[in-house]
Amino acid sequence: MAIMSFLPELRDFLKANGSIYTVRKYKMVEKDVEVEGVGLCHRIPIGTISSKEHLQSYVTLSGFPTVEEWWVKILQFIPRELDTKYLYKVEKGNRSGT
Repeated sequence: MAIMSFLPELRDFLKANGSIYTVRKYKMVEKDVEVEGVGLCHRIPIGTISSKEHLQSYVTLSGFPTVEEWWVKILQFIPRELDTKYLYKVEKGNRSGT
């Protein structure tokens, strides 16, 4: 089983809200994944982003209060401007919803 890691506050957000949008450096396929402290989840690729403006419609389920704060955190993990940034939705449960 693939594992996805989250910062503690974002893991808590996922656990409380049932889903979260996350940006990662690597392209990954749609798949059931294990999230420590949350359990089985389903990862869904959304697409790539290249600026904080692309995140505006996703921020309410990001675990961050503003796009600016989310973007600062993304740049801490993916600091090179030219690196591709992949957006995913992660939902609690697996494909069948359990």
